[in-house]
Amino acid sequence: MRDYSPPAIAAATLTALLLTACGRGSYDGTSCDYTSGNLLADPGFSTLGEPHRSRAWHYSQHAGDKAFEYSASDGILTFEKVGSESWGLLTQRVETDEIEGKRVEYSAELKLDLSVPTDTHGFGYGGGLSLLARANNRILLDSSLDHEPHMGVHDWQEVRIITEVPKGTNFLRVGFLHQAGGKYQARNPALRTVTDGCDPTVTDE
Repeated sequence: MRDYSPPAIAAATLTALLLTACGRGSYDGTSCDYTSGNLLADPGFSTLGEPHRSRAWHYSQHAGDKAFEYSASDGILTFEKVGSESWGLLTQRVETDEIEGKRVEYSAELKLDLSVPTDTHGFGYGGGLSLLARANNRILLDSSLDHEPHMGVHDWQEVRIITEVPKGTNFLRVGFLHQAGGKYQARNPALRTVTDGCDPTVTDE
């Protein structure tokens, strides 16, 4: 896990630099000051073609023959349905030691070309962000596609999930869910801690 605490003798200077580097986000006019850098590994998807143990992002899907294809070029992920299974996921696990109990924003820019699948298998449909928090095997938070847009045809738009990482979380998985026909693209994914003034879009209630 990265350490964002500066040495005491340079605290004031480095804190100012850190706040400048982290920048600001916004959601419906609400202040969303970032209090960390990007906590994701490989936000440019450069390891997708590497051996499994070297990848930051890992693929899984509903049972059966491979139903989705994924690739990346110039930092852009392309995720496309090519078979009959209902969902596919590209995910990575994030260390929770410094973020459990804190508010986070998971965001990315999406470009959608998605259609309603012929059979949803009861899972619903769409494409976009997914976030799962667990304490051992108990699910504390499961947020999938809790943003707009997540269906249809749309040019690049930033979407985000803002939520608390429940206290006690020891497993946090973020990723991209494909649960529709067609394809979508993603770029610039980021997971950052934010100030309490950044209103959640998803709660664990």
